[in-house]
Amino acid sequence: MDIEGVVDRMDHVLSAGRTQALAVGVVAADARQVTCRGSVDGRAVTVRTSFYAASVTKQVIGLLLARLTVAGAAGVDDPVRRWLPELPDWVEPVRLRHLVHHTSDLPDVTDPTRSVPADNAEVIERLQRWTPVQPLEPGARYAYNNAGYVLLAEAVGRMSGRPVDELAAAELFRPLALRESRLGGPAVRIAGVPDPPGTIGDGGLWTSVTDLTNWLDACNRDCFGDRAQRVAETPGGLDAASPSGYAWGVRVSARPYGPIVTHGGSWGAWLAKTVRVPARRIAVAVLSVGGTDQAISDLGTDLAEALATR
Repeated sequence: MDIEGVVDRMDHVLSAGRTQALAVGVVAADARQVTCRGSVDGRAVTVRTSFYAASVTKQVIGLLLARLTVAGAAGVDDPVRRWLPELPDWVEPVRLRHLVHHTSDLPDVTDPTRSVPADNAEVIERLQRWTPVQPLEPGARYAYNNAGYVLLAEAVGRMSGRPVDELAAAELFRPLALRESRLGGPAVRIAGVPDPPGTIGDGGLWTSVTDLTNWLDACNRDCFGDRAQRVAETPGGLDAASPSGYAWGVRVSARPYGPIVTHGGSWGAWLAKTVRVPARRIAVAVLSVGGTDQAISDLGTDLAEALATR
């Protein structure tokens, strides 16, 4: 692996300004490198510094749900209200798969312009108070929806009989020795940066660059061996159209060197990007405080593609 290439690209992002802290982990087959730059509130970033990964959380929820469906505990065509009966009657047409692939047609009541929800219960309460203008058309169109993944996180908890944060710790984080990873819990405070929302599903993952890199490599190696990873990387689509490219909390795109599996995350100054090329066992994790979504996204994608095409 061209380690200097990783460092050079990181330094370029930092020199562009507005990035306080940047951590990048790269795996290419059996070679790996983790590099950190910058500081958070005067503390130098290390391989164990905790970052908020925002929407990167969705792939954790997606894999938990995939494992439950493979085990027969739930089906993708289950009505969401089977697991969340407190949702209003007008949600009845929505199936789990619609939430997974962002085709539910639900209003995104997590939209921060309406004020940030305090927790998952508040998201459900907002839907209970919502009056739809017309009947839902789930499966008719793709529209990225954070509220849908909050509902999935709650449904996963009901299916398993334990809160989703505990389930993730027991089923994913502890078996992989991801000691700095958790769903929810106290926010890491940074002066001048608003705390992320208290919801879990749309976001909620706190992790280090070492943990996130190891997570991605474990996904590439299908460490759980229960077919769930293959399911989680299968794109869904509209009810009457071809796949949209959005799988179970990740985007999957075709490349000459094989499928590339990606997702980003952003909340305020917290930014994240994950990129995998499973066929080459390439994984790139990027976590930052400050910078731009585009710069962080490009950094992750460019590193992965450079490794895949060398």
